[in-house]
Amino acid sequence: MRALSLMLLLTLSLPSVACECLWQGSFADIIERVDYISHGRIVQIKGNSMDVEVLDEFKGTSYREQVRIWLKTGDLCRAEIEGFEVGEDWILALSKIDAVPEGGFDPMTPNISYGRKGDYSLPGCGGYFLPVSNDWVSGPIIDATKWDFEPKLTPVLSRIIKGFVSGDIDRDTLKEATQVDPALRELMINTRLHIKR
Repeated sequence: MRALSLMLLLTLSLPSVACECLWQGSFADIIERVDYISHGRIVQIKGNSMDVEVLDEFKGTSYREQVRIWLKTGDLCRAEIEGFEVGEDWILALSKIDAVPEGGFDPMTPNISYGRKGDYSLPGCGGYFLPVSNDWVSGPIIDATKWDFEPKLTPVLSRIIKGFVSGDIDRDTLKEATQVDPALRELMINTRLHIKR
């Protein structure tokens, strides 16, 4: 019994190696917490990093055609690299890496690290990344419940997201844009049926 108690005490006192973070909110809630927001296309993935071609900048300026983004490794609370593929377009809300902590870079595994100074990291505990398809943005744009990365929201054009980030579009307008208008949906269905005849 004493051995079992000692084992339990040791297990509880060991540091956790898993990321334990709280949901930071939908995209609309996190834009003030990040340094840089862009619409980009993934051109390369290596280890826990990806190189992204900058298609448009919504917040901040990178002064580069491509940015390197570092994702999860170890206990860092960042997005998982497995969720991304070369050729995909995303709106990414990023944090700039201003300093690399001690042990954050190992020259023996340069493609798996904390990241380099001047690059960016992609947080994983909120709506920090939104998929883009033919300029339509989906994902946890606004008022998504905790850990819901595929909420039932109507996709919106990327220019609406950019307008929200710049302050030209308010939160109510953004929310309205993500709601399905039943009258509009019925009109579209009737129009398609009429065209087929």
